[in-house]
Amino acid sequence: MGKLCKYDVAGHLFEVHLPDDSDSGRYLAAYAPFASARSDGSLFSLRLEYVEDLRSVDLGMLRQCLNDEPPYFWIFDKDGKFSFAFSYTKSHPDCILIPSEDYSSSVVYVPASMADKLTDFALSNSLMLLYTFCTSPYETLLVHASVIRHNDGGFMFLGRSGTGKSTHSRLWIDNIEDAVLLNDDNPVIRVSDGEAIVFGTPWSGKTHCYKNESVPLKAVVRLSQAPYNKIARNIPLQAYASLMPACSCMRWDRTSTDFLHCTVEKVISNVKCWHLECLPDADAAYTCHKAVTE
Repeated sequence: MGKLCKYDVAGHLFEVHLPDDSDSGRYLAAYAPFASARSDGSLFSLRLEYVEDLRSVDLGMLRQCLNDEPPYFWIFDKDGKFSFAFSYTKSHPDCILIPSEDYSSSVVYVPASMADKLTDFALSNSLMLLYTFCTSPYETLLVHASVIRHNDGGFMFLGRSGTGKSTHSRLWIDNIEDAVLLNDDNPVIRVSDGEAIVFGTPWSGKTHCYKNESVPLKAVVRLSQAPYNKIARNIPLQAYASLMPACSCMRWDRTSTDFLHCTVEKVISNVKCWHLECLPDADAAYTCHKAVTE
């Protein structure tokens, strides 16, 4: 029968099916705060299967291997049906995700000999991909960002890898009273009744911050490194260009991309967006805080 685990992230319910001998407390520890007893239908389900050899899984033709650093993301095409893989190197896939046509039911395959090393990696990457695709029609964005909760509002920091998103969040925590971390890598924005709400998720990068909490999103701030601290409000076009690249999306799928565009437009219509050129110092946090909370 296997083990069934249900989770609710930003109001979206999904299921994970594990083999009987799998340790859900070990592999899904980050998901524990999001465990759900809801009995209504799940948006999608993922089943974990261990195999002796990944080569036994028929993937079809390799289309692309994406990303400049791990995890590498592989896209395969078999007679017009996509399947995916994830890996730590570009030499070969480490685990394989086979979704149903509508992505509502999927299987992730992991080599049995590498179960201890790869199960968490396979589950997290597969669930993020499925969540991104299946929630896109529901005004939901999974964003590569760091978020601070302060005075019952959320403040989101964007930027390219290495820009200092986590560092800037830490500067708020150290220097701004009542500032706490909500999520440090992949928060969710969901538009509800015209208001943008930011949620914690089970996906927080290297920082163990898995909070099942939400607050209204008050500001989106794109960071860039500079020898000074200066913040400026974005005009709508700048705000769109700032938020759009940070959102996860299956950009090869037209329908999913159309949903993404619409949701981003709704977010920037309701949330002030800024550009902070900054140093990694306390004054950067003060400068940012003063502007975005006025």
